[in-house]
Amino acid sequence: MNVLFVAAEVAPYVKTGGLADVAGALPPALQRLGHDVRVVMPRYRSVREQGTPMTGPIAASFLTAGVRAEEQRVWRASASAVPLYFLDIPAAFERSAVYGEPDDARRFILFARGVLDAMQHLREVEGWQPEVVHCHDWHAALVINYLKSYYAYTFGHIATVFTIHNLAYQGQVHPDVAQLAGLHEGGLVENGMGAGIANSFNCMARGILYADVVSTVSPTYAREILGSDGGERLDGLLRRRQDRVVGILNGIDTGVFDPRTDRHLAAPYDADDPAGKAVCKRALQERAGLTVDPERPLLGIVSRLVEQKGLDLLHAIVPWLMRETDAQLVVLGSGQPHLQEAFLRRAEQHPGRIATKIGFDAALAQQIYAGSDAFLMPSRFEPCGLGQLIALRYGSVPIVRATGGLVDTVREGLDGNGFVFHRFDPKDFGDAIWRALQCYRDRPSWALVQERGMREDHSWDTAAQHYAGVYKWARRLIGRG
Repeated sequence: MNVLFVAAEVAPYVKTGGLADVAGALPPALQRLGHDVRVVMPRYRSVREQGTPMTGPIAASFLTAGVRAEEQRVWRASASAVPLYFLDIPAAFERSAVYGEPDDARRFILFARGVLDAMQHLREVEGWQPEVVHCHDWHAALVINYLKSYYAYTFGHIATVFTIHNLAYQGQVHPDVAQLAGLHEGGLVENGMGAGIANSFNCMARGILYADVVSTVSPTYAREILGSDGGERLDGLLRRRQDRVVGILNGIDTGVFDPRTDRHLAAPYDADDPAGKAVCKRALQERAGLTVDPERPLLGIVSRLVEQKGLDLLHAIVPWLMRETDAQLVVLGSGQPHLQEAFLRRAEQHPGRIATKIGFDAALAQQIYAGSDAFLMPSRFEPCGLGQLIALRYGSVPIVRATGGLVDTVREGLDGNGFVFHRFDPKDFGDAIWRALQCYRDRPSWALVQERGMREDHSWDTAAQHYAGVYKWARRLIGRG
């Protein structure tokens, strides 16, 4: 099939989170299955400044959003194995921020209109058009809205798939933005499809309503968003469309995340020869300023330091962890200022046992996966999670809360690969850590848990096969399968 990916960020060009990993890794995996996949994303200032090789411009046009028209040029990445197009819209993306600008709504309206213009160029000049358009998160949702309305005559034969990476971020703005976009309510409010839509222009809701198939990034998250607790006020709309909602687990790039070849590690290792992991643990203890002791259990976390990720829960159990266990803790991430300060203070209070690094350090992140004995993910909610998948690959046993993709990938028990707690509660979290530490003392049992995780297949090739099935399903739904 011909598939067009639309995303606001794509690794390695621009990355703020897991969306970029998906948009960067899934297209090549689909390509390996024989599909003709192309990707379109904004050309941010950072893409230009980092000297990304590209050819063009291959097309130019003017885009409207309200009374003003803005210039767009289309460039093509020169070094990408998967054809990738950058939409150069200076009014929207010639700035340092990816998101969080006061005019984000207008920026991504322009992006959506630009995608449709680029599709017309691909059809008329390059002789290529998609059979499926796959849009990711609210930033790309209006592409589907336009396809099913203004462009229905031209592109109505194209199936659409909309992937929700995190329902909490919806692109919800003042209802006057409908005029800016040239879009009316389109049945969103009239049909009573969710309190979260009333009195606003909600990009995420429009993607959900108009897409032929809606996917999320794990089976459990697909169920959670149908209820009021996880539905972020769009659960009514999602329940109306639940026969077209599916959950597919994300994968990881097993070429990048490979302890046998990872250049950031002190020693290589794998499930067949795990001896190098002890060398990596010592190196991490030394770099982090922790007491070098191979017997002490070392817990790691690489995360945004925000309450969604359960960092407040982790902070609450630190006194117990320091008092009742001999474990060490290394924390890497950035986020809410009060949590950053809290973990920096903990490191000052417990030198040799707690290390905190604020910011993102790609090399240190890999070293934490490799050097830690266990990896913590006490999330309030977690649509999929990549940290636990990388940790499994590196033999760092995950300790996770039973939510979203975490419960879909981490199992506790006789065939377990980690440890799981259910209530978002310090005692439950502490109990899971305690069970893990008891297992750690039984080294043959611990080695077995590590080995199980390291041998599991969480590659993108598996996810790509599921997405190919979704594309066929979407085409059947519009009578094209």
